Amino acid sequence: MSNSIVRGALGLLLAVLHATAAAAPTLTNGGFESGLAGWTVADQAGGDGTFFIQSGTQTPLSDPAFPIAVPAPPEGSNAAMTDAFGPGAHVLYQDFVASPGVALLNFDLFILNGGGEFETPDSLLFDLTDVIGENTQNQQIRVDILRVSALLDPFSVDPSDVLANLFITLPGDVPPDGYTTITRDLTSLMGSHAGQTLRLRFAETDNLGPLNLGVDNVRFDTRNTVPEPATLLLAAAALAALAG
Repeated sequence: MSNSIVRGALGLLLAVLHATAAAAPTLTNGGFESGLAGWTVADQAGGDGTFFIQSGTQTPLSDPAFPIAVPAPPEGSNAAMTDAFGPGAHVLYQDFVASPGVALLNFDLFILNGGGEFETPDSLLFDLTDVIGENTQNQQIRVDILRVSALLDPFSVDPSDVLANLFITLPGDVPPDGYTTITRDLTSLMGSHAGQTLRLRFAETDNLGPLNLGVDNVRFDTRNTVPEPATLLLAAAALAALAG
């Protein structure tokens, strides 16, 4: 076999392997070991509470005399957690640049719902009212990928802003015990928006009672992925050329 054929086959094989294991988007401080560095917090005006750093086994604003128990952060010493003494709406977000290739988003969530139930209107405002001015119950948690624009409202749930909803609490849901790992395959979304700046948002709204959202170990990953059939065929062709 000539050197040019060998070089060509090797180049094809390397290209296929690179496409299969392309670098995932990068997030900063996904384990919150550096506090909230790299993340932005927004709280709706007029509400109470915010995102805090949770370390240990109590909610951030627990009264030492009457502590509210929560599980320890699942990764490292810290997690991010909402806490408040009254109704409010809070978002925690980080912008990143989408890159093509296999991208799995993983994050650990903890939910403690002192309101007793979830209500999920199409809004993240805690002081939402209906058409006759009556207060609307809003007790929810959601995780989204948003497109970033100069006019983007941190609390927006407009379909033109939300590219993908990754998690949402619904009426009747029972929160799982402890922190739960959630994985979402964003390969298609990353490919269709490659090179664009997108936003990963964790949101919590409550007006029925206390609602704690814990977040930890947020990361993009490319491990444990299986190449698509077309990619496997290309790899096979490259290997066959080398074998020949």
